[in-house]
Amino acid sequence: MWEKIDKKILKVLGIIAIIAALVLIYISQISVKPVDVRIVETLEENKGRLLGITGVVGAGIARDESNRIIGISIYVDDVVNGESLPDRLGEFKTYIRRFDEASDLEKEKMIIRNYYFRLLKVTVDKDVFQANETLTIVVQNLSNETFTFGNSVYGAYFERWDGKEWRFHAGMVGLLVITDLNPGEERITYKLDAGLFHPRKYRVVSKGWVENEDGIIRVWGYAEFTVL
Repeated sequence: MWEKIDKKILKVLGIIAIIAALVLIYISQISVKPVDVRIVETLEENKGRLLGITGVVGAGIARDESNRIIGISIYVDDVVNGESLPDRLGEFKTYIRRFDEASDLEKEKMIIRNYYFRLLKVTVDKDVFQANETLTIVVQNLSNETFTFGNSVYGAYFERWDGKEWRFHAGMVGLLVITDLNPGEERITYKLDAGLFHPRKYRVVSKGWVENEDGIIRVWGYAEFTVL
């Protein structure tokens, strides 16, 4: 008799154990956050880090051709230094995308973005120069906030086009003092020395930053020109 009771108890305990295991599995499954939610959280945690890199326009969810989530897309402008970009953020692999090559949908769905992108505008007084001519550079702050630069020439320098990519060409002489640019514009003049500026395509680049609740956010602008 007691043996029959023991067997019944064991069966009941076994059933309870199975039910408990199934409940635990179910709870563990529903408690795991979806991938897209984890990516959003990862990007929010790394927002300051990413937007503190010159050339990063924003970031969002990377998907393959079948719309499957594969990681994080980081959208960049072509002033970015690729070596400064992370290969991974948390558990996710990163994919670097040129902002100008991204679709309108990708741009719309960016989770974090640099809202100062293209609010630092750089122009030159004409597109084509002769060696030894003087060009006038206009640096404009199109935002409602103050941009800051690491020198008195608004972080400006020159790059040359080598047929494949932009490379550093020459700096500009200025005082190494923190310089603010309020909404508005400033002008810089520079002589294109024939010994330094040979016939080819160049651009002048200005880099600075703005500081807010998200940290230090980079701003940049550039203008291309040709020397004949």
